[in-house]
Amino acid sequence: MSEFRTCTSCGYSRGFHIYFKPFKDEHRLALICPECGQSYDFGLTIKGLKQRPHRGATFDNG
Repeated sequence: MSEFRTCTSCGYSRGFHIYFKPFKDEHRLALICPECGQSYDFGLTIKGLKQRPHRGATFDNG
């Protein structure tokens, strides 16, 4: 697969947000379009997410 950064539903082309969805004893890592909300699940999983995330720095768009 080549680069995937354009939403096939709405055409938004500036990349995606990620989200983690519980799946058995792991979490599925999936993408969501920030423009229209379409989700994409490629079947990627991650183990070891045991704690809630800590808030880090805030970045602006400038």
